[in-house]
Amino acid sequence: MNRSICALILFILSVTTAYGQTSLVRPVGVITVENGRHYFAMQVWNCTDRDIVVPLADLPWGQNTLGLVLYPAGRLAGEPLKESIPVADFPDTKIKIHAKGYVEGRVDLDSRFLGIARYEGRGNLLIFWEYDLSLITGGNSQFVGGMVPFDGSSQLKNVASTACK
Repeated sequence: MNRSICALILFILSVTTAYGQTSLVRPVGVITVENGRHYFAMQVWNCTDRDIVVPLADLPWGQNTLGLVLYPAGRLAGEPLKESIPVADFPDTKIKIHAKGYVEGRVDLDSRFLGIARYEGRGNLLIFWEYDLSLITGGNSQFVGGMVPFDGSSQLKNVASTACK
């Protein structure tokens, strides 16, 4: 009986925490631009009633704050693609995220994972991502993450209507 009560309390706390978020990080999907480069687009939402200011370097597309793993699936399954994080010098820029609003940015996947071209057009890559929300909210580490198929079919529709509820 005690285990059931503890499990119920943990479930309620996790649901309460999820709905009480002050910030959300959402993947938009993989975007391919005119020059054939692939970018992982993400949004950071401010779910509070006041504007917040965040250093550009601390956002997921900032200075190596986003953990990424590209893993081949299907017939080409095997080892994750080797990551090579390019050196980037981010300016000391502050980004304002308006109350109940969001900012969007993107990570250049071709620069970080040199073997992407081998998988192009096959839809055989999975992106696993992780980000520490405490870079925005402060306090203790609070990791969020997920998995997104590389082929872009995972792009969220109507993101604005589903965030910060």
